[in-house]
Amino acid sequence: MLLNYIRKGGQVVLDEMGVDFMSGMPAFGEQLSDAEIEAILAYIKSTWPARVRATQEDRTRMEAASE
Repeated sequence: MLLNYIRKGGQVVLDEMGVDFMSGMPAFGEQLSDAEIEAILAYIKSTWPARVRATQEDRTRMEAASE
């Protein structure tokens, strides 16, 4: 979800998910490669508490299993 949020832009992803929220996050898929986005996310995640990282890892696994 986070990769898509950066790649496609926040509003597109939220609309796809059916979330009623306005996001100003622009899309960066044309400016950044997936590897660059993943590196950015890895840095951001490295600053999260262990509990939050574990929750995000669970969500990532569930999303991958549903694809």
